[in-house]
Amino acid sequence: MPIYTFKSNDSDKEWEDVMSFTKLDEYYKEHNCQQVFYSMPEVVSQTGDAHSKTNDGFKDRMKDIHKLAGRKSRMYKGTKEQGGDK
Repeated sequence: MPIYTFKSNDSDKEWEDVMSFTKLDEYYKEHNCQQVFYSMPEVVSQTGDAHSKTNDGFKDRMKDIHKLAGRKSRMYKGTKEQGGDK
């Protein structure tokens, strides 16, 4: 369970407590407090696919591996629909 930092609305006293997210609302009311955030959590995200994020050297190496794998290689499965190399 996560650790939350709280601050009293009456005395500005701060403390930490461990609880589930579902119990937060009741805890706020019971202790007359609010949650303190010292920094915003970082979110990792990406747009596009992994292939568009790779450099040309990597893409060239993958093409070489695909060529050496033979005719029945399924390394680039679906490239015909995407317009890529065979």
